[in-house]
Amino acid sequence: MPFNSTKVDTANKVITTNNVGGNFEGVNIFNGATVAIVYIADNNLSAAVSVCQYNNDPTVTVEDSTLLTVGDLVLGDGIPVDTKVASITDGTTIELTASTTGGATDGPLEFYPLDNTICKFHVAADTTLLERGFNVICRNGLNIISTNWANLEIFVIHN
Repeated sequence: MPFNSTKVDTANKVITTNNVGGNFEGVNIFNGATVAIVYIADNNLSAAVSVCQYNNDPTVTVEDSTLLTVGDLVLGDGIPVDTKVASITDGTTIELTASTTGGATDGPLEFYPLDNTICKFHVAADTTLLERGFNVICRNGLNIISTNWANLEIFVIHN
């Protein structure tokens, strides 16, 4: 069976055929920037965005924690690479797996569900990564989540 390659970027993070997925065969990643962590998950879930308050601590105040789940990847200013939601304290307070940096911050954070993660890649700066032979049947499409999209090109090999 022939395979296709789809370029993925910040505007095209979910690869799906009528929400039924397909075969995930591999990935080719070109990274010309700083380190990136790339997750590929069998889901078509969107990120939750919340205005948050935090100050050099793992405790974060969010608008509505019911939109989040433990294990969500957290991205935003002052958030260390590969930080996740460690626990949900109450309706407006969560704990992260790492302390925030940069002092008192009041701004948006993005929370990406990592449900049904197929693989995780740590891609060093100025490197190319080619991985093939996964042969995974995805039911929900491929959701590509990266901690850093600057100068990152991802080609997903699928059918």
